[in-house]
Amino acid sequence: MARRSTILFLTPNPIQSASERYRVYQFLPELQRAGFDCTVRPFATEQLHRAIQDSRLIGTIWGVLPCVLQRARDLRAIGRFDVIVIQREAFPFFHPFVEMKAIKRHPQVIFDLDDAIYIGHRDTGETKYPWSYKLKYGPGIDRAIGMCCHVVAGSRTLAAHARSFHPNVTVVPTVVDLDRYTYQPPRADDAQVTVGWVGSRSTSPYLLEIEPALQRLCQAHPGRIRFCTWGDPRRHLQLANFEALPFSLESEIDNLRRCDIGIMPMPDNDWTRGKCAFKAIQYMALGIPTVASPVGAASEVIQHEENGLLARREDDWFHCLDILVRDRGLRARLSRAGRKTIERGYSLQTWAPRVVDLFERITGSGERQDAVALEQAG
Repeated sequence: MARRSTILFLTPNPIQSASERYRVYQFLPELQRAGFDCTVRPFATEQLHRAIQDSRLIGTIWGVLPCVLQRARDLRAIGRFDVIVIQREAFPFFHPFVEMKAIKRHPQVIFDLDDAIYIGHRDTGETKYPWSYKLKYGPGIDRAIGMCCHVVAGSRTLAAHARSFHPNVTVVPTVVDLDRYTYQPPRADDAQVTVGWVGSRSTSPYLLEIEPALQRLCQAHPGRIRFCTWGDPRRHLQLANFEALPFSLESEIDNLRRCDIGIMPMPDNDWTRGKCAFKAIQYMALGIPTVASPVGAASEVIQHEENGLLARREDDWFHCLDILVRDRGLRARLSRAGRKTIERGYSLQTWAPRVVDLFERITGSGERQDAVALEQAG
């Protein structure tokens, strides 16, 4: 019987982080069924991840040292695996020497790139990061990309950058499982319309850019608009009937189902052009009519007035949201078209077989399994 190929995923965060949850963990069952033994080693524990998210300095300091020691043990063990996948980063601080060390020690390292971390934090529009991250992200990532055996990129923009340093690049968007993200048509009762957003502390400042448009929407529809955000309870907007809630892994999808309209505002800069439009993909999979900034992969996922709406300026945002609130028929049409878009191009059901095929090509396991099957048939 052929030996099962082994994969080690080195991730910065545990499953509570959306990047790891959707780019690593949800692919594991399909990889296991295809004959791969998968191991995931996050740098941060759940406790450290919560401390960082809550900005608890003491908890972060005390939590880092055990994680550093565990990561050192992980690096000593990489020789036992057939393939190593570095999902964004193996070590979240300082220069990417840990990633380079892993790449030098193992011939089959895949780098998974789902953000424009190669630009550092110049003009990112993100919440201010620690100084150590400014050393971590930047041109050093390009060297690590060039040293890998393969690069997986979450968008065409990221892939184009990676191809400047490596010939073997595959685009794998961040996708959703349609069995979990089941379609829900718009509610017939639209006496009150909920506008929703999901994200994190790093992306919640983007909401401030469209706050004037949201205020105008409240004035145009007094008492009818409700706003809900998940992911940064400290970010409060000056809006009537506004609720900012923490993110919950257990109720992530159920929370989104409360939305009648989903929004994804972003500034236009080098950092956001590398974004993978995942918020829009989540909304559209659930049948939630979506309004997004035409930045990064959002312009690929959303075709304006066909499966969603794109808004750049304040007036655009107000007009798009206002017409969605007024026109139940438009919401229904965009809901159906958005779901079909995700079914065709941004679902786990579409991409899991392609990811399995990629690992089989890199490890040669597909050829080994075919040889065993022929031998048994003979």
